[in-house]
Amino acid sequence: MILMAGITIAGFAISLVFFLLGAWPVVGFIGLEIGLVFLVFRHHYHGTKKRYERISAADPSLYIERADAKGRVEVESLPLPWLKVHMEATDKENLPHDDSHLLTRQKLFITSRGRKIEIGGFLPYQEKPAVAKALTKMIETREQV
Repeated sequence: MILMAGITIAGFAISLVFFLLGAWPVVGFIGLEIGLVFLVFRHHYHGTKKRYERISAADPSLYIERADAKGRVEVESLPLPWLKVHMEATDKENLPHDDSHLLTRQKLFITSRGRKIEIGGFLPYQEKPAVAKALTKMIETREQV
Protein backbone atom coordinates (compact mmCIF):
# COMPACT_ATOMS: atom_id res chain seq x y z
CA MET A 1 0.00 0.00 0.00
CA ILE A 2 2.80 2.41 0.90
CA LEU A 3 4.67 1.65 -2.32
CA MET A 4 1.57 2.11 -4.45
CA ALA A 5 0.75 5.36 -2.62
CA GLY A 6 4.29 6.59 -3.33
CA ILE A 7 4.05 5.64 -7.00
CA THR A 8 0.65 7.35 -7.28
CA ILE A 9 1.87 10.56 -5.61
CA ALA A 10 4.99 10.64 -7.79
CA GLY A 11 2.91 10.00 -10.91
CA PHE A 12 0.47 12.73 -9.94
CA ALA A 13 3.32 15.20 -9.38
CA ILE A 14 4.95 14.34 -12.71
CA SER A 15 1.65 14.53 -14.58
CA LEU A 16 0.86 17.91 -12.96
CA VAL A 17 4.18 19.29 -14.23
CA PHE A 18 3.48 18.07 -17.77
CA PHE A 19 -0.11 19.36 -17.58
CA LEU A 20 1.10 22.82 -16.57
CA LEU A 21 3.63 22.80 -19.43
CA GLY A 22 0.79 22.12 -21.86
CA ALA A 23 1.57 18.47 -22.56
CA TRP A 24 -1.76 17.29 -21.15
CA PRO A 25 -1.86 13.94 -23.08
CA VAL A 26 1.03 12.76 -20.89
CA VAL A 27 -1.36 12.74 -17.90
CA GLY A 28 -3.35 9.87 -19.41
CA PHE A 29 -0.25 7.80 -20.11
CA ILE A 30 1.08 8.28 -16.58
CA GLY A 31 -2.33 7.23 -15.23
CA LEU A 32 -2.18 4.17 -17.46
CA GLU A 33 1.30 3.32 -16.15
CA ILE A 34 0.14 3.61 -12.54
CA GLY A 35 -2.84 1.38 -13.30
CA LEU A 36 -0.62 -1.25 -14.93
CA VAL A 37 1.82 -1.24 -12.00
CA PHE A 38 -1.14 -1.69 -9.63
CA LEU A 39 -2.47 -4.64 -11.67
CA VAL A 40 0.96 -6.32 -11.78
CA PHE A 41 1.40 -5.96 -8.01
CA ARG A 42 -2.10 -7.27 -7.39
CA HIS A 43 -1.61 -10.25 -9.69
CA HIS A 44 1.72 -11.09 -8.06
CA TYR A 45 0.27 -10.79 -4.54
CA HIS A 46 -2.70 -13.06 -5.30
CA GLY A 47 -0.46 -15.52 -7.14
CA THR A 48 1.92 -15.95 -4.22
CA LYS A 49 -0.74 -15.93 -1.51
CA LYS A 50 -1.59 -19.61 -1.98
CA ARG A 51 2.00 -20.82 -2.43
CA TYR A 52 3.73 -22.49 0.48
CA GLU A 53 6.19 -25.21 1.37
CA ARG A 54 5.74 -27.14 4.62
CA ILE A 55 8.18 -29.71 5.97
CA SER A 56 7.18 -32.05 8.79
CA ALA A 57 8.62 -35.19 10.30
CA ALA A 58 6.44 -38.07 11.41
CA ASP A 59 7.94 -41.50 11.98
CA PRO A 60 9.13 -43.07 9.78
CA SER A 61 9.16 -40.32 7.12
CA LEU A 62 9.80 -36.69 6.39
CA TYR A 63 6.96 -35.05 4.48
CA ILE A 64 7.39 -32.14 2.09
CA GLU A 65 4.09 -30.51 1.23
CA ARG A 66 4.02 -27.88 -1.51
CA ALA A 67 1.21 -25.82 -2.94
CA ASP A 68 1.48 -23.83 -6.14
CA ALA A 69 -0.17 -20.51 -7.02
CA LYS A 70 -3.36 -22.29 -8.12
CA GLY A 71 -3.65 -24.12 -4.79
CA ARG A 72 -2.66 -27.57 -6.09
CA VAL A 73 -0.96 -29.51 -3.29
CA GLU A 74 1.81 -32.05 -3.81
CA VAL A 75 3.17 -34.18 -0.96
CA GLU A 76 6.45 -36.10 -1.09
CA SER A 77 7.75 -38.39 1.62
CA LEU A 78 11.27 -39.55 2.30
CA PRO A 79 12.37 -42.15 4.89
CA LEU A 80 14.02 -40.48 7.90
CA PRO A 81 16.92 -42.91 8.42
CA TRP A 82 18.38 -42.18 4.97
CA LEU A 83 18.00 -38.41 4.84
CA LYS A 84 20.84 -35.98 4.28
CA VAL A 85 20.55 -32.21 4.07
CA HIS A 86 23.16 -30.45 1.99
CA MET A 87 23.77 -27.31 0.03
CA GLU A 88 25.23 -27.06 -3.44
CA ALA A 89 26.76 -23.97 -4.99
CA THR A 90 25.11 -22.67 -8.13
CA ASP A 91 26.88 -22.79 -11.46
CA LYS A 92 30.07 -20.98 -10.40
CA GLU A 93 31.66 -21.12 -13.85
CA ASN A 94 29.03 -18.80 -15.33
CA LEU A 95 28.98 -16.28 -12.50
CA PRO A 96 30.94 -13.02 -12.70
CA HIS A 97 34.08 -13.10 -10.56
CA ASP A 98 33.82 -9.47 -9.44
CA ASP A 99 30.72 -10.02 -7.26
CA SER A 100 31.55 -11.96 -4.10
CA HIS A 101 27.86 -12.19 -3.10
CA LEU A 102 26.97 -14.20 -6.20
CA LEU A 103 29.60 -16.80 -5.38
CA THR A 104 27.87 -17.60 -2.07
CA ARG A 105 24.50 -18.43 -3.63
CA GLN A 106 23.56 -22.02 -3.02
CA LYS A 107 20.63 -24.39 -3.38
CA LEU A 108 19.32 -26.43 -0.47
CA PHE A 109 18.60 -30.13 -1.05
CA ILE A 110 17.30 -33.09 0.89
CA THR A 111 18.53 -36.41 -0.47
CA SER A 112 17.50 -39.95 0.31
CA ARG A 113 18.37 -43.14 -1.55
CA GLY A 114 19.07 -41.47 -4.88
CA ARG A 115 16.21 -38.97 -4.67
CA LYS A 116 17.19 -35.32 -4.55
CA ILE A 117 14.60 -32.67 -3.72
CA GLU A 118 15.29 -28.96 -3.68
CA ILE A 119 13.63 -27.10 -0.84
CA GLY A 120 13.43 -23.43 0.03
CA GLY A 121 13.98 -22.22 -3.51
CA PHE A 122 12.11 -19.03 -2.60
CA LEU A 123 14.41 -18.27 0.35
CA PRO A 124 17.15 -15.65 0.17
CA TYR A 125 20.55 -17.32 0.02
CA GLN A 126 21.51 -15.83 3.39
CA GLU A 127 18.75 -17.82 5.17
CA LYS A 128 19.46 -21.22 3.62
CA PRO A 129 22.34 -22.24 5.94
CA ALA A 130 20.13 -21.66 9.00
CA VAL A 131 17.32 -23.72 7.45
CA ALA A 132 19.78 -26.51 6.60
CA LYS A 133 21.04 -26.52 10.18
CA ALA A 134 17.50 -26.61 11.60
CA LEU A 135 16.48 -29.46 9.27
CA THR A 136 19.58 -31.47 10.15
CA LYS A 137 18.84 -30.99 13.83
CA MET A 138 15.20 -32.03 13.33
CA ILE A 139 16.24 -35.18 11.46
CA GLU A 140 18.83 -36.13 14.08
CA THR A 141 16.30 -35.59 16.89
CA ARG A 142 13.70 -37.78 15.13
CA GLU A 143 16.25 -40.53 14.52
CA GLN A 144 17.11 -40.68 18.24
CA VAL A 145 13.47 -41.15 19.26
